[in-house]
Amino acid sequence: MDPEPENEEEFTDEALSGPVVDRRTTTALLSAAGLGALAGCTSGDSGQSTTTSGSGDGTAGETDTPKPETKQGGRLKAGWFTGSIDVLDPPYISVGQYFQVAANIFNGLVTLKKDLTVRGDLAKDWEVTNGGKTFTFQLREGVTFHNGTEFTAEDVRYTINRTISKETPAAPKLSTLEPVDEGGVVVEDDYTVTLNFEKAMAPALIYLTRGPGRAATIVCKEAIEEMGAEAYKTSPVGTGPFKVANHDVGSELKLDAYDDYFATDEEGTQLPYLDGVDITPIPEAAQVVNALKAGDIHFSNLVPLQNVSQVEKANEVKKLQAPGVNWLGLAMNQKREPFASKKARRGIAKVIDNEAYVDTAYFGNALPAKGPINKATGWVWREDKPDDQAYAPEEGKQLLEEAGADGASFSILTTKGSLRAAKAMRQQFTSAGLDVDIEQVTSSTYWDRYAKLDYDVTISGSVGDPDPDQSLWNFYRSDGPWNWVAYEDEDVNQWLADQRRALDRDKRADILHKIEDRLIADVPHVYLSHRDDIAARRPTVKGFTHIPYMRNFHTVYLDE
Repeated sequence: MDPEPENEEEFTDEALSGPVVDRRTTTALLSAAGLGALAGCTSGDSGQSTTTSGSGDGTAGETDTPKPETKQGGRLKAGWFTGSIDVLDPPYISVGQYFQVAANIFNGLVTLKKDLTVRGDLAKDWEVTNGGKTFTFQLREGVTFHNGTEFTAEDVRYTINRTISKETPAAPKLSTLEPVDEGGVVVEDDYTVTLNFEKAMAPALIYLTRGPGRAATIVCKEAIEEMGAEAYKTSPVGTGPFKVANHDVGSELKLDAYDDYFATDEEGTQLPYLDGVDITPIPEAAQVVNALKAGDIHFSNLVPLQNVSQVEKANEVKKLQAPGVNWLGLAMNQKREPFASKKARRGIAKVIDNEAYVDTAYFGNALPAKGPINKATGWVWREDKPDDQAYAPEEGKQLLEEAGADGASFSILTTKGSLRAAKAMRQQFTSAGLDVDIEQVTSSTYWDRYAKLDYDVTISGSVGDPDPDQSLWNFYRSDGPWNWVAYEDEDVNQWLADQRRALDRDKRADILHKIEDRLIADVPHVYLSHRDDIAARRPTVKGFTHIPYMRNFHTVYLDE
């Protein structure tokens, strides 16, 4: 039976109601949602500015730089360290870098501000009743999508129904919502919508913000029906500060400022400041840094870890660094031999020296991993973890021999951007007597084959999940949307469900530790590293606030 929350009294209906949820309550919500690490690393505005007439919001442009008087206009040239940006339709995004773009195109119902208060985004106010089970949102009037269609409560219902019915990666966040057609989402009128949960769901406000893995980033029903799902996937229509002007997948993505965007800064100036953002996918690590140094781009969404020292030494480049909320591991396809054998997988884990791998692949700019729960999630992090995957090469070779996998031949699937890491891994395998080659493909081919389990092994993982739930449920539930190693364990399925009901953080941590222990022992991945989130900008880029794995440009301007 799922454990019942013991601390629901912390979250009274009055405390959760709008138009502002105070810092103390929001901090408690973040902890209950497993997002407590954000309280320590949120040093800027993690949501879009939302001051409009009658919003009750108070302020909007909560950045560390003042509003520019004469610096409006211009186009930001941004480099994205990837071969292509394939998906921008929020609930279908499984790659963190894609959502970094999409967050500039869309809005959520509410947003988390830099002062750790929950405030309205597309909702201007809301009321919580029925002991935390019912959320009634009053929506902004006069907001339009980029195609001119008016935003209404029906778009909220459509978004949530689509997220759940299509079984998208974001759907699990709404697992306790009553069925949409049975009162889960009720459109009261054009600007009022009610969400009804089966059980008290205080963290719902956090899950309804705009961000990676959130459940209600609002999409445009009319645009999807007119364009079709495939076209919407790469050129979506949202309500955000920027609209898609042109998207040549793998070549260029042009975002133009949306002139009718509803938000202004604290002085009433229309946002965004920029005329647009021109994003170029750049798959080669050295090319990213060279483009920054030469001024060919103003901003890089990621700095390849092997190139961090070059950025630090460059006079005209500023490094941006925030705590990493991620894990990377060696994914092993259990549909292929020898990876169906747990003994073989454990043998492979034990011939990998994580510290040497991090030094070679990332020049030491990462933390060797012992499990999937990262250090930035301090409330559930443990230094002392089981040693089932600990480096012990002779024991590893013995396990491989017992599993009939000594001298096994297989390939590491990779892209150009991850080639150095793949070579570092192959070097370790070769030393252990394994016959391993590297298969390099384009980014689009990589994600297609990975999702279809058309690979032997690859280096992948969770790249931006401050909540352990998202990086565990999605990867290790039997029906998880990113379970691309074919992992099956009924205990883990149940424990993942149990931890969602445990609003008491200590109880939830105990369950998460059980899950992590089982995963380390079962070795669906060999856990390799945790990496900080590192981006970079030219000094002319002003007004950017660095939130881990978010790249919001609504308050950015160019001081040239």
